[in-house]
Amino acid sequence: MTKPARTATADLYVDYGHFSVTDYGADVPELRPAYANGLVGADSSGASVLTGTATGEVTVTVQLLDAEPGSIELDSWDEVSEVSLDSAEGFLLVHNMMDGPPRELGELAYVGPGTYRLRVHARGRDIAPHSHADTPREHYQISAWPAPETPPTVHKQTDRYGHEVRARETEL
Repeated sequence: MTKPARTATADLYVDYGHFSVTDYGADVPELRPAYANGLVGADSSGASVLTGTATGEVTVTVQLLDAEPGSIELDSWDEVSEVSLDSAEGFLLVHNMMDGPPRELGELAYVGPGTYRLRVHARGRDIAPHSHADTPREHYQISAWPAPETPPTVHKQTDRYGHEVRARETEL
């Protein structure tokens, strides 16, 4: 397995049931691409990660890798999907719509501008979906590494919230 160059964890306040990964100062990405797999989607602005929590705290861990991990951790996660994301500025940050990014997480595009692969893991979205969380109930892990652009990949889909989101996407 590829050893992370850096791992960091922070609590992140989410608004409107999602958070983003974008270059500093970029527009908020569209949510629609994330509906397809129920977890994460990317457009030219960045990536959106859908949360069960409507507003409140979630815990996010980032792992910065030099290359694709040799294995995929599935056992302790409910949903796992990957997307490619171009970082024109080389300054990808995890943030919500209103606040700045948590300093502890740092930047994800740590080798500079280019295309990155984001593998997003989620658990806990079924605990109290569509509600407010004063303390984190949901956990996310974002593994990021430089890689050529490839189509989105789904590794695991088992939570009810993701199923609800995917069903909603087919109605749009």
